Amino acid sequence: MMVKTKHRNFVNVAALVGAGLLTTILCNRPAGAEHFNILLQAVSGNDKVTSTTDTTPPIGGVNPRPVLKLKSGANVKVTWSMASGFPHGNMKKVTVHFFIVKEQSLGQKPVPDPAGVGGVVDDKFTIDFAPNTAASGSVQLKAPDPGFYIVRVQSEDTHVEHDHEHFSALDLDVE
Repeated sequence: MMVKTKHRNFVNVAALVGAGLLTTILCNRPAGAEHFNILLQAVSGNDKVTSTTDTTPPIGGVNPRPVLKLKSGANVKVTWSMASGFPHGNMKKVTVHFFIVKEQSLGQKPVPDPAGVGGVVDDKFTIDFAPNTAASGSVQLKAPDPGFYIVRVQSEDTHVEHDHEHFSALDLDVE
């Protein structure tokens, strides 16, 4: 099939413009990858929600939190993994903090104190992350009393060197 030169030039120009836009989009992304790649999942029965890496500041991050609806007393399994995406050496003395705490409303930005009265699970440990290493964990529990809960895993003690912390979070809507 013959394509007229005029049409071919239009296709070539369109392809070049498209490639230019794609290059602009890719090149205007923030430099470098995130320091951590975090995956957080909650499963209850046939329902599952998944959350990935976010950063703070800003308070509460920028991504909306997925919500898992469940009944009080239902079984829920939460799993998480935090992998180093930092290729420039070890990140020393990183605290990994996993917690579940009651919150006032779904999607609430300020994070309640997991060591306070609303805390359900509060666990943390400190580790040196070499490039391409990961930490992971899981917990299986009965859904707490009715209310809203934030499930969160986060890095701590990296903001001085990297200007921000990393986390992944989701909400539980317990009826």
